[in-house]
Amino acid sequence: MPTTANTAKKRIDFDNVPSGVSLSEDNVQRLSDRATEAATAFHRKLDKLQATFAEARDKYSRDAEAMVADASPEDRAAAASFANKNAANKIAEMRRSLLASSEGERAELLRALKAYSDEAEAVAAVCVTPAMMLGRVALGEPKRTQYQQQLEGAGPVELETAARQAVMSGDVVLAAAVATVIDRRTRDRRPFPVADLAARVLGEVHARVNAKLEGVRLAYKTAVAADREFVRGKADPLMNLSLALSRQAAAEAEGEE
Repeated sequence: MPTTANTAKKRIDFDNVPSGVSLSEDNVQRLSDRATEAATAFHRKLDKLQATFAEARDKYSRDAEAMVADASPEDRAAAASFANKNAANKIAEMRRSLLASSEGERAELLRALKAYSDEAEAVAAVCVTPAMMLGRVALGEPKRTQYQQQLEGAGPVELETAARQAVMSGDVVLAAAVATVIDRRTRDRRPFPVADLAARVLGEVHARVNAKLEGVRLAYKTAVAADREFVRGKADPLMNLSLALSRQAAAEAEGEE
């Protein structure tokens, strides 16, 4: 009896697929640049808020110490208790005030970052492998259609020759046509794996594009984590570690140290 895993197919919710999204590398760069700008603005805002809070906290602490110092020896313990409680209340009120006054601006920047992240997610869904990227090169254009028609009845040697020609001349459209013709054949009639050809002609582009897309998604995740840390007043070590590892992986994919 077939299992559920074999019979049930994952359905695509096309309502969640955004429209008007360019799949070009230029658009990926645009997304990366805008996400970087928004993330920089967000973290600058948080840094400013943190600095304001730290300054106020230090002032309240100094005021409390001065109150205790001015008290007589016999009243010092009571003065310390009152001063510390008063300082704690002022610090808590200051945090609430900063959170409330900055909520709108923080939310607006996070919404912008989420929009960039969602678009990056949509682009990444069609850039999972170099073969997927190659499959949409010049799709519907006359040159690719002509190549495919010429290669439709080609044998293994002719297809291999066309593939070599595509690699040597840098003709990505020809490579896409070869990949399409081969992909339409049964596995036992394919002269070589399409993935190998795609990796050769678009491997570097695929790695570069996905590194930038991951950077956009990380910009949003990092901002959300920083915002939660600011709201709660403490860090999440596991989240910070996960983000650090993700950033390292993205940097390595982009060829950075």
